[in-house]
Parts: sequence; structure tokens; C-alpha cells
Amino acid sequence: MAKDIFSMDKDTEICFCMGVTLGEILEAIENGACNVDAISDATDAGTACGLCKSPEDDPDGEREIHLTEILEQAKEKGLCK
Repeated sequence: MAKDIFSMDKDTEICFCMGVTLGEILEAIENGACNVDAISDATDAGTACGLCKSPEDDPDGEREIHLTEILEQAKEKGLCK
């Protein structure tokens, strides 16, 4: 199970390649980026190596949480409509 994004530090780097933090991703989601492509467009997260996109894109588990997991939790909390 993924970490709880709402208990994580907002400065946690999610996309190492582009230096995108959880806070930047959550801000993009709050501004209407409610799918992985929209988050990538808004923040550049997932546009280089792609490991941060989903567990399926990260077979060796190198990232602690992925964009798909962040989106799932954000939707559960009503951040995406």
C-alpha cells in the first residue's frame, strides 16, 4: 500500500529527474490536473525516465510513491472532481 500523501512532507521529491515535489503535484491537482498526463503537463513530473508515474512503470520499486497513487488518494479526498 502507498504512503499517505497527506502525512508526507510537501517538500518530498516525487520526480527525481525533474525535481518535482509532492507539494507541486498537489497544487497542480487542486488546479484541475486530475490525470497523469495533466500532472505531467503542469509540473514536468514523469516526463524523463517515467519511474514516478506508476508502480507498473517502476518494476524495481525505486520510488516511494507514484503519480497514480497520489491521484488515487487525492480523488478519495475530493481534490479532483
